[in-house]
Amino acid sequence: MRRRITTLAVCAAVVAASTGMWTPAASAAPGHDHGRLVGTVGVTAARPAQESTTPVPSGSGERCTAARGKTKFCVRSDPAAFRDDDRMSTRDAATCAVTGPVEMRYHRFGSCLKTAVTGTLVNDKGAVIGTGTLSMVHSITLSATSSAFEEQTTVTLSNVTGQVTQVAVSLTASCTAGCVMTKASPWTGAKLLSRGQSASGTVNYSETLAKGAVANTRTKYDAYVTVPNAVPAQPNVSWDGVIDIRCDNAVGNFAGCVYPGARPDLEVSLSLYGAAAVTYYWAQVALPDGWGAETPLRRLASDSLAEANRRSTCDSSFVPFPDEIVVDDSCDEYPFAKTYEGGTPGGLCADIVPLFEDGQWQIYEANPNKPVTGTEKCVRGHVPLGENEGAGGELGRFTQAQRVLDLDPYTVTVVN
Repeated sequence: MRRRITTLAVCAAVVAASTGMWTPAASAAPGHDHGRLVGTVGVTAARPAQESTTPVPSGSGERCTAARGKTKFCVRSDPAAFRDDDRMSTRDAATCAVTGPVEMRYHRFGSCLKTAVTGTLVNDKGAVIGTGTLSMVHSITLSATSSAFEEQTTVTLSNVTGQVTQVAVSLTASCTAGCVMTKASPWTGAKLLSRGQSASGTVNYSETLAKGAVANTRTKYDAYVTVPNAVPAQPNVSWDGVIDIRCDNAVGNFAGCVYPGARPDLEVSLSLYGAAAVTYYWAQVALPDGWGAETPLRRLASDSLAEANRRSTCDSSFVPFPDEIVVDDSCDEYPFAKTYEGGTPGGLCADIVPLFEDGQWQIYEANPNKPVTGTEKCVRGHVPLGENEGAGGELGRFTQAQRVLDLDPYTVTVVN
């Protein structure tokens, strides 16, 4: 994006994908005082994006045997029975119901982890005389502007058999690296549950980060599970949060935390940014690399390298049109200068003029002596400066809001 503002802020948006229509021109129709018409663009409404799902590894547990003439209760976490077709919008908070598969679902700022723990009651002869199943649900909410975060935990005794009628459970959370617990247990002591009963509460985590620092942490859980009048097996049961949380103090004025595996998406509004949005969308559908759609872009944090990229792409071979063709014409480059994919020399880019005519966006060649082939690695759009700068500001706000660090991949979606 060619901007007269040299400072980019940075913000976040959640993942969404758009559908649209790109129609190449049937023939080399001549165009106004510029080059030929190469096609038309129509963009339809965005569809809701999906969050990510990952399997939960099975936990450890000892073999259940008799305990010196006493009844013994052994516990272990169940193997994962995960599926990837039960997903939630990245725009919503992680909604955790007790029912459903054992799995980890997450988006940029939230997650829902479901695990299951089974307890087996054996008598002094080693025979199984009962079982109990606990459903464990952990819902974490992260913040773009705070490195402290909260987790809601619910444990439900979902099934019992035989001589197991009640199960007592206590739970303690912890975290790795520089993370500390400001509240480690969701409830005090052990909760005695009958079938269908639940215990719930919150735990709290916090990271203290120096300016520019980045830290990864993973939540961990230790449960002590037993039944009345039985000897609990040792060790009891432990599991972790499956994927890392990344906290940083490297973008914006505040520290914050995200799930970095959930790729953020920059939404660019066609109604707000007109020719700029059309330029990006045209590049995604008409050029081979599909930057920002089929192939993610990677953020370039260095302002000096980004300016070098911009000068390389929007070089002296870009000649602005007079106002009667494009008002306050400017060079808008895609991939963006603030990406590692940007910086291709301008002579290798497709030069286009997006114009809104007869109720649709028409794409013209900017220079009849430099035909658009559809094989270029980049595009230079002739875009009104206000739309160019407005889309650049959107990219800046996105980086901060989604906490997009250097080299972080992201996608771009053009929406109405």
